[in-house]
Amino acid sequence: RFTKSGPLPWFVQSFLVYLGFGRALTTIPRMSFAVSTSVVAARSAPGDGVRAVSSQKLGRCTAVVPKGFVPRVARLAHAQQPAVSASLRNSSLYASPRLGLASTRTCSAASSEVASTTEDLLNWATANGMTEPAFTLGDDRTAVATKAISPNDILVTIPEKMCVTMYDVQEHELVGEMGKQVDDYVGLTLWMLAEKAKGSDSMWEDYLRCLPEMSESPLMWDPEVAETLLRGSPVLPLVKQRAAAIETEYYDLYERLAAALSKFPAEAYSLEAFKKAFSVVLQRVLYLPSAGVLALVPYADGVQPVGSDGALLDYDADTGAVKIMANTYYSPGDVVSVADALARPNGELLLSCGHVDRTNKEDCLEWKVSLLQADGMYGAKKQILDSVQLEADQVFPIYKDRMPFQLLAYLRMSRITDPMQLAMVSFEVDKVVTEMNEYETLMLMMGECRERLAAYEGNMEEEVKRLQQPALMSSQELLACKLRLGEKTILQETMSAVRRRLAPIRGIPTKSGKMEDPNADLLEIFDTLEAIPNAPKKAIEGFMSWARGDKDPDWKRK
Repeated sequence: RFTKSGPLPWFVQSFLVYLGFGRALTTIPRMSFAVSTSVVAARSAPGDGVRAVSSQKLGRCTAVVPKGFVPRVARLAHAQQPAVSASLRNSSLYASPRLGLASTRTCSAASSEVASTTEDLLNWATANGMTEPAFTLGDDRTAVATKAISPNDILVTIPEKMCVTMYDVQEHELVGEMGKQVDDYVGLTLWMLAEKAKGSDSMWEDYLRCLPEMSESPLMWDPEVAETLLRGSPVLPLVKQRAAAIETEYYDLYERLAAALSKFPAEAYSLEAFKKAFSVVLQRVLYLPSAGVLALVPYADGVQPVGSDGALLDYDADTGAVKIMANTYYSPGDVVSVADALARPNGELLLSCGHVDRTNKEDCLEWKVSLLQADGMYGAKKQILDSVQLEADQVFPIYKDRMPFQLLAYLRMSRITDPMQLAMVSFEVDKVVTEMNEYETLMLMMGECRERLAAYEGNMEEEVKRLQQPALMSSQELLACKLRLGEKTILQETMSAVRRRLAPIRGIPTKSGKMEDPNADLLEIFDTLEAIPNAPKKAIEGFMSWARGDKDPDWKRK
């Protein structure tokens, strides 16, 4: 059931900004900032790595790590949704009907009108094989410990039959054929629409009732509100791109979707229903690294994974279940953090989950750089990049607490005009090429940060003041404020790091190709002023020297 996952097909770069610093700087790279544009950006190595997964449920089959799951600095490639592997198709699980899920209610039709609670979800999940969890679901999708927890303790175990993957989509009696032709996110959206349309006839009704109608993602905001609240943020162009792509995907599928769900009211598969279901899938879907798949995991998907430090959520092939394992000690009442296997920054968390976490250590912006093909040394520089497995068009993440050394190395190389200096470029150590080269590189970074900050409305102090009065803001305003503050912090800290590197440099480039003290003219003026009191004395000494003939070698002969 855990088959290869495909990436969303519309992830693109957001924008390019061309910067110039005069004739002296002849090889200026194109750059732009953008949040991570992939919903999936895990830490596994790039490529179609294949690993074997063995369990009682899966039999002996292969789970393929998605091509899209690559380091954040790389881009998602467009990939066609793969067919189910032959080994999985021949497994006992694939050939046999799915095990049914139990219901904890005696009258589903009546109780479906009642708002679901965490207790309802817990009762349904435990009735279907989930172990008693060591935490309860708190506000804002947090996990609150209900007992003392030690490292490596299993907080909850959720059997495989409760997980929804592309296997369930492709085997669905209504949308299975469409599910074989779309990526995971659209496929799971189709599954959710179909199961919701069934109502009380769906064995997933208890789970679906506990899901929100839609998420707080900007994809669901009014366009004018998003334009106002996200002005200046690299998230804004992505919101527009993805919102348009969702509608395009819907209209491409509409005829087949309408035919598949023809026995249900049209509202069940309307554009609005599709967008809402898609936003919920984006918010709730979890990546299971050991299986290399995306899945909806009841109860566990009620917790928002953030950052790379926290309890590990993954699939255990030996037991055929998804488990959450503690990474440290927790006392009753403590918030249990769950690590995000995708290590998403806040911009991507907001887009996907409608969530921003100011403590997210993985929060970053991305800086895109490109070599100019018009550069006479383009070929030599491209060979250097190939040797360190970087591209001519490369994206580097920048964080608030660390300097991007590889980005510095890239920019240093882009400034070089002397072929002899290429040997001095290093992507492994922080090595200055020349003082002039370093000055140009740092000023380029400073200018980009300033331009990026100028695109926002207001400064950091105003954002902090807004966050001190959250009751005065709507949920959308609060999320946007947290995002803007985080992005501004990253840019400000990057500028501070650049200033510290600029401080020891006591010169500026000149047309002669040398570094000159920027205060040279002022120093000359001060030297002149300081010499005024000694001017009469120098004049008299000069006259006496003339009278003695000190500078006339023939004086004494005369």
